[in-house]
Amino acid sequence: MPDVLAAEDIVTEIFLKYWQKQKDFNSPLAVRTFLYISTRNACLNYLLQARHRARAKETLCLLTDDFEDFVLNRITRTEVLHEIYSMLEVLPLQCRKIVLMSYVGGLSNRQIARRLQLSVHTVKNQKIRGIQLMRVKARQRAA
Repeated sequence: MPDVLAAEDIVTEIFLKYWQKQKDFNSPLAVRTFLYISTRNACLNYLLQARHRARAKETLCLLTDDFEDFVLNRITRTEVLHEIYSMLEVLPLQCRKIVLMSYVGGLSNRQIARRLQLSVHTVKNQKIRGIQLMRVKARQRAA
């Protein structure tokens, strides 16, 4: 149905142009040629504009979808990180330091042991203990 309306608009515009320029035509052949070429060009312009609008709409939809996905991912990530950090807050101080240095700071067990003047074995045990306590806390929150 939109194409029928567009066709009617095109024909109306062409006849309006003809009406305004009718003095410029000296033969029925010139009128027919004008009407044919003007209609063809107007139809091509309409199709090009419609294609451009469709592409723009598609691009906008894709950008909107990508942006929504991005925002939802950021919100989810923020909420998960907030939960993790709140669970870290309840860990014993030494255990929390070791877990943060390992998983956030990216330090190895040996590096953590040197910095905190602990044995590597103690660092490993504290990491395991921290993760276990966080799992328990996560299960409690999920229930």
